Amino acid sequence: MNKKGAEKILSVYWFVILILVAGGVFAMVYLFYNHPYDIRDLEADILSNKIADCLSEKGYLKSKIFYQGSFSLSSENFLNKCNLNFESKEEEPQYYSEIQIYLFENLNNPILEILNGNKNLISSCEIQNENYQKLAKCSEKKFYTLDAENNQYLIKILSIVRKTEKNVK
Repeated sequence: MNKKGAEKILSVYWFVILILVAGGVFAMVYLFYNHPYDIRDLEADILSNKIADCLSEKGYLKSKIFYQGSFSLSSENFLNKCNLNFESKEEEPQYYSEIQIYLFENLNNPILEILNGNKNLISSCEIQNENYQKLAKCSEKKFYTLDAENNQYLIKILSIVRKTEKNVK
């Protein structure tokens, strides 16, 4: 076999290898980006943590929330005081948060309850399991905190994130 014939055969193999590598890269990129990441669990946890940070710092209620024996927080001013935004591009609201604050001596009746967002999402929390991926994701946090006079409080935070159109296929 002469030199030109060997070069032709090698160039054919070179193009076959090049096409196989390019096809493999394309297939990997397609498979990787074809499925969106479902981060609703993380987003609900982050929302709960942001609300907890808004209410309490270093184990004490913040003075902008609790001052001289009364709470300055309500369902109407909650989003502004905590610098949260529940707006989304979808018609239906995609978020819900519920805060219940209890005196440690009476854990049956909350002294303050704040509800904000789409209340229809609450039913999704009761059915949460792997078979129902198109339901909203919920995060529930509980923690204890003190006020300036060392009165003890239990704070329960429920955060729900829907956003199924963008996160679930």
